[in-house]
Amino acid sequence: MSAGQARAARACAVGSGPKDQFPPQQGARAPSTVECLSLGPLSARIERWRALAAPEWVVRTLERGYRLQFANTPPRFHRVIFSLAKGESARILQEEITTLLSKGAVREIPQEQSQCGFYSKYFLVPKKGGGLRPILDLRALNQHLRSYKFRMLTPTTQLHVVRPGDWFTSIDLKDAYFHIPIYPPHRKFLRFAFQGRMYEYQVLPFGLSLSPRVFVKCTEAAIAPLKRRGIRIASYIDNWLLLSESEIMGREHTRLTVDHLMALGFTINYEKSVLQPAQAISFIGIALNSKSYRACLSVDRAQKMLSHAGIFQLGRYLPFRKCLQMLGLMASSLAVIPLGRLHMREFQQWVASLRLNQKCHTHRHIRVTADCAAALHCWRNPTFLTQGVSLGAVTARKVVTTDASLTGWGATHEGRAVSGSWDSQRRGAHINWLELLAAFLALRHFLPLLRNHHVLIRTDNTTVVAYINRQGGLHSCPLHMLARRLIMWSSINLLSLRATHIPGALNLGADLMSRGNPQYGDWTLHPHVVTEIWTRFGQPQVDLFASRENAQCPLYFSLRHQEAPLGVDALAHNWPHALLYAFPPLALISPTLTRVREKGLTVILIAPRWTRSH
Repeated sequence: MSAGQARAARACAVGSGPKDQFPPQQGARAPSTVECLSLGPLSARIERWRALAAPEWVVRTLERGYRLQFANTPPRFHRVIFSLAKGESARILQEEITTLLSKGAVREIPQEQSQCGFYSKYFLVPKKGGGLRPILDLRALNQHLRSYKFRMLTPTTQLHVVRPGDWFTSIDLKDAYFHIPIYPPHRKFLRFAFQGRMYEYQVLPFGLSLSPRVFVKCTEAAIAPLKRRGIRIASYIDNWLLLSESEIMGREHTRLTVDHLMALGFTINYEKSVLQPAQAISFIGIALNSKSYRACLSVDRAQKMLSHAGIFQLGRYLPFRKCLQMLGLMASSLAVIPLGRLHMREFQQWVASLRLNQKCHTHRHIRVTADCAAALHCWRNPTFLTQGVSLGAVTARKVVTTDASLTGWGATHEGRAVSGSWDSQRRGAHINWLELLAAFLALRHFLPLLRNHHVLIRTDNTTVVAYINRQGGLHSCPLHMLARRLIMWSSINLLSLRATHIPGALNLGADLMSRGNPQYGDWTLHPHVVTEIWTRFGQPQVDLFASRENAQCPLYFSLRHQEAPLGVDALAHNWPHALLYAFPPLALISPTLTRVREKGLTVILIAPRWTRSH
């Protein structure tokens, strides 16, 4: 073996084993300043990140580079795989590679180091504004990586953070993922080859399954100090929405945020950012307006939806992937289209009837039938797409508890009760269908008390909960048709309808918290802690979310028991203008704070302060 071959073998051997997925030991040498500078702008400012008290995982990732988190043994080298392209496609790929080289995102690999690592192919996909975009196909590598869940801003959450009269700005990062360096020994797994040359990524690439999680963990650490200062930021990958109470505050918060991010090494995309405060803005495909307090699809997103729906012409043959793309566009818009999920069901059912595999049959051509065209009818209507929804969270609901058996049904609402028996024809129906019908009959009976209110159905049937909250389903046609009737009726008579599950043994009241162990009634603060809180903040008069076992005040609302002094479910009642105490289930923290703010109330709130896991 020659000396050069020996060096190449040693270079390829570095980091090839499973041990590389674990962090370095405590005694490992910290990278020098020169080494940090070579890893990128964030790494070059690592001392600023340490000053933020950023999580250790984030600091280590920026200081040493992101170590690919393998679920098993990293893939072995087989051969160099060359990406193939001709004519215009070849020109576009070469331009992309040249651009990546100029940004330092990739580097060319010397020939003697090319016979190791893992190679992926580049391919071209259509760009949003026309033309083609090169994408590195990392699907094979992703199969070797771990799978993690992490939280990101959803359109529904976005609607709940806006307050009436808010002023908006937005910040967009340039080459967002490229801010995060890759651990040098792991760069060999991110290689590609084109026209006789080999390259490897030095930064986080698009297409890597863990890239969004890694980037979000780093950016959340970056903006955490801003949030602690009271700056309201809703972040979605590399797009951040800033919300402020006034135009002046909006300018100041935007300036502070931009300066803070640049000091940490981020590059702002000024062309895509909106730095002048306004009360109407488009953010991740949704148009927000704090004056009208409504949200709808942005003009661009609505036009994209209309354009895509327009290609489904009767009798035309289209690739199956167009159906999947249409479903994706629908799903991304459900939060701002009233009954959008219900109207999506017909197209879902048609796609399911094709019995095609989403992974294997994306290029299979299918014929647009009359059923398909009918299912997309409303999605071709601009008014349907842009009617929008009201902003803000629901802070109070009327509660109806329902139950059914094979012989009859019953329901309660605010101390009132109703019941009935099934006729001989209905007694043979499935219990899930009877439970859903019981909910429908109860709502119609109590309609004079429920009209123009937000309503919550409590039932011990999880299928009923799913078919109400998800506006129908695909597994049972009879259930879907009944749910459709119920939801359409509710849209006319009620402000909104939701459902929650309660165990059958607790069908005396609400159980709004997430299911799991331990149950909420098992939690209580230590008496010494309670005494210290009362001493510092005052003695509250009402406990909003309690049980007989953990109530801290003589007057309390219960989540379960009918005999609670102030009633069941605090959100279904008005709250007194007195000092309140709240130790709510996690799902009720947001609506609790919203009501306190809107009603000008005072509350002692017990809530967790989470430390994000790795």
